[in-house]
Amino acid sequence: MDPITLLQKNMDSFTKSEQKLAQYILSNPRCVLGESITGIAKSADSSNAALVRLCQKLGFKGFAEFKFSMHRYLLSRGAERSDDQGNTQSPMQTTIEAYIHYIRQLPDFVDEEELRKAAKTICSARRITIWGFNRTFQSAKQLSHRLGRLGIFNQATDDWVVMTDDSEILTAKDLCIVISVAGRGLVGRDPLFRSLRESGCPILLITMNPKISAAKYATQIFTLPWISHDDADNFFEDQVIVYLFLELLLYEVAKIYPN
Repeated sequence: MDPITLLQKNMDSFTKSEQKLAQYILSNPRCVLGESITGIAKSADSSNAALVRLCQKLGFKGFAEFKFSMHRYLLSRGAERSDDQGNTQSPMQTTIEAYIHYIRQLPDFVDEEELRKAAKTICSARRITIWGFNRTFQSAKQLSHRLGRLGIFNQATDDWVVMTDDSEILTAKDLCIVISVAGRGLVGRDPLFRSLRESGCPILLITMNPKISAAKYATQIFTLPWISHDDADNFFEDQVIVYLFLELLLYEVAKIYPN
């Protein structure tokens, strides 16, 4: 039985503290994927211990197993969707159409002139460092690899110490590219961004969260459509959209890079 149905069927057996948690999760199931156990408990005005007990009452060993079950449930929700004519769509159709829908939004989010401007900044930079956080480090490595194939020297990192060194070394002739979908990985990084701005180093920010803390330090910002944030019924991968944006950026770079 899926975790949502378990929560609904067992509501009467929960304590008041556990009911608060159950109601919070039912109204916002994606919180289980995006928040820590402490964050969920605090948002529901409950406690970590109550959340663990709740998971165990549902038959799970603990919060980690409950989280995995919720992840799998949300990922499979696409099978239950219907199209405009009421015809049931397969999970494959639903997933493909969801990504296509967001891909088609990219022209509304990404200005071509700004894209060319970013490409020129990349091509003229003396040194380039690319910062990735959590899963976006994979996107950072992809961008680093593709730039390297074009002959543009750069380095990608998710290491705090390396980022600190970068912030002290880079100058106005260099470039720092920052990739962070939601901004959670940027907590405590403000001093690094301030140091970059003070040295005059341009900061190119790629994100899906317009309220991200690094935005106030960025020289140029690209805000992309946020697929996992907008769709509460599925666990779509934001990096798909990031990768496609990087392809658009790399295409502009390839057009103007001298080699």
